[in-house]
Amino acid sequence: MQINKNYTKSPSFGAKFLHSESLKQIVKYSIEHNKFEKLNQARKNIDSSFFLTRLRVDAGINEKGLPYVTFTRFEPKKSVNVALSMADFQPTKIRLFQSEKKENFLKFALEKIIKLGNNAPKNNMYKYVVVNKK
Repeated sequence: MQINKNYTKSPSFGAKFLHSESLKQIVKYSIEHNKFEKLNQARKNIDSSFFLTRLRVDAGINEKGLPYVTFTRFEPKKSVNVALSMADFQPTKIRLFQSEKKENFLKFALEKIIKLGNNAPKNNMYKYVVVNKK
């Protein structure tokens, strides 16, 4: 499988997702392991609804050595009619997912993003991260 040369320089993975260093690492990992198409399809599925909501992905390893990924949901401030920049959004919810076993945190985060996009917006993880206000 050949990888488009544009992906290796700066993959376009915007829309619902806000830029973070973790997301950049996850996209790079997906390219290196030939999983970018799955990741991109998950992104498209996630983008299909809740147009005003944005997500920031952060991943890492906790003090116990276990990988985790957080999804921070951002929504436009109530005083903003049309959100044009990051200053127009406010964080509304943070969802943490943590692995029960030691593994590569990038692989764990990639799998969670793909799972989030599977059958979105109907899957339970999507509802938990993007839809539910509680």
